[in-house]
Amino acid sequence: MAYSTNPYLAKARALALQLLVRDKLPVQTVANRCGVHRSTIWRWKQKWDRLNEHVQLENENRPDRTPGVSFRQAALRWHVPTLSSRPHTSPHAVSEAIGVSLSSVRRILRRYHLANGRKKRVRPDNPHRPHATKPGELVETDTIHHVDPTSGRRLYYYTVIDLFTRMTHVILVPKLSPGLAAQAVLEAQHAWGFPISMVQADNGPEYGRYFEQRLHGKGIQTRHSRLHRPNDNAHIERFNRTIQTECIGYFWRKSVPLSHQRDTLTAYLDYYNNQRVHLGIQMRVPAAMLQRF
Repeated sequence: MAYSTNPYLAKARALALQLLVRDKLPVQTVANRCGVHRSTIWRWKQKWDRLNEHVQLENENRPDRTPGVSFRQAALRWHVPTLSSRPHTSPHAVSEAIGVSLSSVRRILRRYHLANGRKKRVRPDNPHRPHATKPGELVETDTIHHVDPTSGRRLYYYTVIDLFTRMTHVILVPKLSPGLAAQAVLEAQHAWGFPISMVQADNGPEYGRYFEQRLHGKGIQTRHSRLHRPNDNAHIERFNRTIQTECIGYFWRKSVPLSHQRDTLTAYLDYYNNQRVHLGIQMRVPAAMLQRF
């Protein structure tokens, strides 16, 4: 669609350009007669030049003849059409110089409703989330990625929390593995002294099929949170922030030995489970919640 629907605009441009080019009036005089700003006259002149760039006004064979005489000006086009307001480029356009990426193909398929839609947020085999009414009924687990800002190397903290008692357990390892993620849950069950019925994790690669098989072999059910819904694991996410703020920090310093980090972590977990009070359990410590059973 054109930026203006006035049918007489092209004729008004033609009259202004004839005054400017043929009658050789100053730009300001033409602007005053046409009732527009002089910059508008200048933009119209730029469009007129591009429209008539192939018209030869000078005759090289007869240099004594005045350029731009009537027989030459008859070939000029004075009516400058109103252009469309459609943008020349599109934010979704893909350059021809590069290959088409997979994300571009998905975007185009979604635009024409040819794709099956986005991935479902809930797995079809996901069991129902129980209410935590006793120890071990629902446990959440997650992973903290600790990065060394100088070398880029990482350490991984597998964190586990019981929703009823708020008892926690953490192991520190140098690699990401489904087996180590399952080991953290089994070690937490042994350290707490009560059985775990269900474990909830996010959809990270360390909580895949092998992680589920290890825990199913020990009689522990597994479920996963919805995609892009960190609030489903709100308790373990809050514990991750707490332990980063109060114990391990937000970055890994390679100069600190792993043995020292593990000793610091062990001391903090003892303080968290036996001395630190929690608003979520009526100002009790997690260990005191076990005495109710």
